[in-house]
Amino acid sequence: MDAVEKFLAAAVGISENEHRPPVGQTRAPLEANIRHALVFAFQDQDEIDSKKVLFHRQQDNFIAQSIKDTLPYFLGAIDEDRLLKQAQLDAARRQLRQLERQLREADDLDTSSFPRARGLFEEAKQVGLIDERLTASTYGSVIAALRDATRDDIVRDELLVGDGADALADLRNERQGLRAELENIKAELRSTRLFNSESTGYEREAKEQRARLSAVGLFKKSDHEGQHCPLCESRLETPIPSVRQVARSLRDIAEQLNAVEAENPRLQLRLVSLQREEEQIENRLRENQQLITARVRENEILKVQQDNFIIQARTIGKITQYLETASSAQDGSALHRQVEAARSRVTLLEQELDVEIVRERIEAYLNIIGRYMTDYSVDLDLEHKGSQLRLDIKNLTVVADTLDGPVPLQRMGSGENWVGYHVLAHLALHKWFRLKKRPVPAFLILDQPSQAHYPPERDADEGSIVALPDEDKTAVYQLFALIAQVADELAPHLQIILMDHADLKEPWFKKSDS
Repeated sequence: MDAVEKFLAAAVGISENEHRPPVGQTRAPLEANIRHALVFAFQDQDEIDSKKVLFHRQQDNFIAQSIKDTLPYFLGAIDEDRLLKQAQLDAARRQLRQLERQLREADDLDTSSFPRARGLFEEAKQVGLIDERLTASTYGSVIAALRDATRDDIVRDELLVGDGADALADLRNERQGLRAELENIKAELRSTRLFNSESTGYEREAKEQRARLSAVGLFKKSDHEGQHCPLCESRLETPIPSVRQVARSLRDIAEQLNAVEAENPRLQLRLVSLQREEEQIENRLRENQQLITARVRENEILKVQQDNFIIQARTIGKITQYLETASSAQDGSALHRQVEAARSRVTLLEQELDVEIVRERIEAYLNIIGRYMTDYSVDLDLEHKGSQLRLDIKNLTVVADTLDGPVPLQRMGSGENWVGYHVLAHLALHKWFRLKKRPVPAFLILDQPSQAHYPPERDADEGSIVALPDEDKTAVYQLFALIAQVADELAPHLQIILMDHADLKEPWFKKSDS
């Protein structure tokens, strides 16, 4: 949306501008843009017959104030290069303040007993910029020592590039990763040891079972039935497993034992490997902790060195400022000339940006626009017809100056007057915009200007006003005729669009409608 607004602003010719509120007001500076320009291009149905609102969206938040702030620019009362001149004035004021400060310091310079120079000399010795054994008894020798203290190579020798914060952060990140890795190893060790313990228990139980089942080898016959005792051949109430079944169970246990015994060496190797990895990670964690401790100590030393460098840099700044002032003081007349030249430039720019000049222009332009309104009002049968009309930019309304005093729009009676003065004000404004080639869209949309005489509910014959009383017919005819007259006067530089249900039968109206 910002790109579209900038494109439209450039298309209508809105240049860089800025309205700065008067001193003491807290509003932020405002730049006139396409949104502000469109306020003068629309009159909605609810606005055109209002006695309180003259401009589009005037009652919305902050819109009234933005109209007051930007209307001077759209009228042309503010030079196009005002923003550039304002920036030049700001820079000139900053330069003047700097020169005046240098002049004050030069006037106060201590060339006799030079306490300020001596104070800087002692301060430079305290922060290590000057050798503590050096002494200086004359002003020249102190100045020479101070100049040596501000040499670039001294600063570079003291400057330490970078700091240990990043390295310390890397070490701590590494430690966090090692701890996570160690936790994973320990968890796998616990699982492996638990599995090994369970496997050993299973192996022991299986061996005992195999030993018990091995007794089946005492029987020669493998086809023994389970209903008889294999020793005494007596019949058993509860059948026992046959020799074949016992032998099959023995083979199964033997195979399982072989598998467990085959896996045990690999399990032991894995345990040894995990324990070795655990030991390596613990060693790396100890080394990491040592590095962190060393880095913390180095960072503390580095912090002290950096603090010392900052102190030295501040002292160098004070010495440099003093030396510049001392140099300027040696040619006081040149500094005075610079101050006078800066003051003259500020005065000249302030005169070019004088708000009083802008006020005078606004007053002159509004007088001309008021004359347009007064001339147009002759063609309409309005209250206070023939009185001097004007735009009140402070209250955003139309005022008729009469023999009995000023009469604002809200004190004028009837919707006919409100619509009429709305139309007069916007026609006069757009005439000024077009004659001065101001960056306001070259169209004006008027919605239902005939509503005071011909409301929509009375539209029974496709917009014909024949059935209206003669007084209303005349008023609608005069209003539309004036709008057509101004459109012809400013064509092709202005297009006026009427949205209305009234349909006049006059040839000039039909021509405009086509």
